[in-house]
Amino acid sequence: HLFSRKAVEVIQNHEGKQPMFLYLAFQSIHKPIQVPDQYSRRYQPYGKLTKDSKRKGMITALDEAVKNVTTALKQSKMYRDTVIIFLSDNGGADKDANWPLRGRKNSVWEGGTRSVAFVSYPRMPKRYRGRSTDDLFHIVDWYPTILALAGYSKQLTDMDGYDQWLSLAAGWPGPRTELVYNINTALRFTAAIRAGKWKLIWGYPEGLRSNVPRKETRAAFAQTLREARSSDLLYLFNLETDPSETVNLAHENKQVMKILMKKIRRIMKSGEVVKPDTPFLRERSNPKYYGGYVSPGWCKAK
Repeated sequence: HLFSRKAVEVIQNHEGKQPMFLYLAFQSIHKPIQVPDQYSRRYQPYGKLTKDSKRKGMITALDEAVKNVTTALKQSKMYRDTVIIFLSDNGGADKDANWPLRGRKNSVWEGGTRSVAFVSYPRMPKRYRGRSTDDLFHIVDWYPTILALAGYSKQLTDMDGYDQWLSLAAGWPGPRTELVYNINTALRFTAAIRAGKWKLIWGYPEGLRSNVPRKETRAAFAQTLREARSSDLLYLFNLETDPSETVNLAHENKQVMKILMKKIRRIMKSGEVVKPDTPFLRERSNPKYYGGYVSPGWCKAK
């Protein structure tokens, strides 16, 4: 509980009248699959611990850490005025980990990109507590939403995100109608966008590891919009009726597909697409040459 202990320390030492923003990025549940036996043994009392038991133990340890932070907020008389946002950055990495959603981490399938989240705020009106929402919400929306919570009143410009607080806390219709999953031209072409109930994947849904040799990749896979379309790498789904992405409607709903393809082209021509960070491999940068540790300077090794 190294992270939660530090978070508790920050809370206990905080001046109560001053606002506080605490970003707490737990590493669980993530590789390496490790946790003290006391957590895993709750699910497997005897025998050599399985990976599944260790994962369950990691989740239990995470739950305990969140409880410790919550308890510290209550003891410091801060809980009633604190908004707790719990979220994940992507779906699970293991096959079928996100069932019934399709796909996993490092893909643009719903299983790789749609993750659970919740917001807890004791002062939220009771009629809006304990409810779920189907409104679109992108990770970039948290920035303007948190600013609004903090009382920031200046007009935000050049922003991709939307303030979603009234949607979350007061049941207003969500302001977002579209989102971009990804546009990636680093190793092979992938573009995915959603507008309303429709989702278009243009190119390869699954990602590639960044250690794949570039020359081999470029020779084997489509690299452009045109090449991806020529290879019939087009997937269109109605996520309202088919959230598991089982029925490809690309050839049945060509009008919708053309509209979404036009949106992707417009985004790519806008000049606002951030180039993916795919550094070239450097053998000497491997942490094994530094005692197994990732440390400052290793990434510049030749």
